[in-house]
Amino acid sequence: MTSSLQARLSAGLIVALALLTGLAVAVGGYSLQQLAEDFVAARLEHDLEMVLAALEFDSVGQPQLSEQHVSPTFHQPYSGHYYQIETPTGELCSRSLWDTNLALPPLTANRVTRHFITGPQNQDLLLVGRAFQVRGQPVAVAVTENFAPMRQGMQRLLLEIAGIASLLFGALLLFQRLVVRRSLAPLEQLRWELPRLARGEIPQLPVKAPDEVRPLVTELNRLLILLNQRQRRSRNALGNLAHALKTPLTALTQLTERPPLSNDTQWWPELHQQIQHIRSLMERELKRARIAGGGAPGQRILLEREISDLVDTLRRIHRSRDMRFDIRVPSGSGFPGDRDDLLELLGNLLDNACQWAHETVRLTVDVGSSHLTLRVEDDGPGCSPERLEWLRQRGTRIDESHAGHGLGLAIAGDIVEQYGGTLILGHSPALGGFLAEVALPAR
Repeated sequence: MTSSLQARLSAGLIVALALLTGLAVAVGGYSLQQLAEDFVAARLEHDLEMVLAALEFDSVGQPQLSEQHVSPTFHQPYSGHYYQIETPTGELCSRSLWDTNLALPPLTANRVTRHFITGPQNQDLLLVGRAFQVRGQPVAVAVTENFAPMRQGMQRLLLEIAGIASLLFGALLLFQRLVVRRSLAPLEQLRWELPRLARGEIPQLPVKAPDEVRPLVTELNRLLILLNQRQRRSRNALGNLAHALKTPLTALTQLTERPPLSNDTQWWPELHQQIQHIRSLMERELKRARIAGGGAPGQRILLEREISDLVDTLRRIHRSRDMRFDIRVPSGSGFPGDRDDLLELLGNLLDNACQWAHETVRLTVDVGSSHLTLRVEDDGPGCSPERLEWLRQRGTRIDESHAGHGLGLAIAGDIVEQYGGTLILGHSPALGGFLAEVALPAR
């Protein structure tokens, strides 16, 4: 089950803070342990030098220690402060050990040995020792100190540190929750704006959003504009189709209201003509629907593939004529817009060219750094310059003998205007017929 973005961020931050707090306490405890060991070891090294300085040998080679040079703590029984000296001729222990001997680790002459051992009464002793040469004899000297009080003090300090860390952890949790809520506030605002958009109270979503979300909002607003423009074009097409059907339907109504005479047969051809006119209008709209097809809004498309499919559709629609299509499209070129818009634009221009061409229709695509140019030409009769402006008007038809109701070029002009481009109508110098040239911004 998916959770909210706020819950995911909060959970991730809680885990990160918990790990960070635990790591800080662990590193702090280890550092404190090392600091305490270094402090006690430094003091024991000083005691080691003091014991070594007080060491003497009698006439028979037995080790002796001058008591006045030794700290009084070495005389208190089980004080935790002990020394033990081992020589080939004998062993010398502090009075604080009484009758107990320490189990010394191996001691070397090149470095000081630091080691934890268990002493009398299970004391936790930190031992510092080293091997020396005194008057030509090998001597091993070790001194110890009870480390238990230091450990207890460190444990109390660690508990205090853990308590402070817990308080800081709770404060950071509250702070990060506040930060997450403030950071996600624009998304919450968008969530409240979406129902208003669905109810039609606002035309678009506000663009005031975080940088990570702004492209999504901008793209959604762009798709809303495309859908609104497409809906307006559909309404215009339906309105013009209804207007085109109004005349033949009126004529049919008049024919049905006027009862024919028994010897009157002139109304049959007129009735047949009006019915054929309505049928041609319906077939024309079905052809446009087949040409446009279906596509997802906002889909980026490749011109070569889509134009190839469009030309195949036009060949089937105009299969009664042997049309030749000259398609010149650079490989890999794309259309900077919506697939349905491209198919409706080129579908209207190419279908218009097929209606008037004798046998050849040419489509040329030029891709530049700033503009995309689509040029549709045919080898038909063309159009006089004074009539070119008429063709831009919705519902204008130059020749009533051809099918259609004068919407194709007007719809193409609407699409071009939607993308901020230009539509130029003129004469084709190459084929001698009609020319429609579309220039669209590359982005």
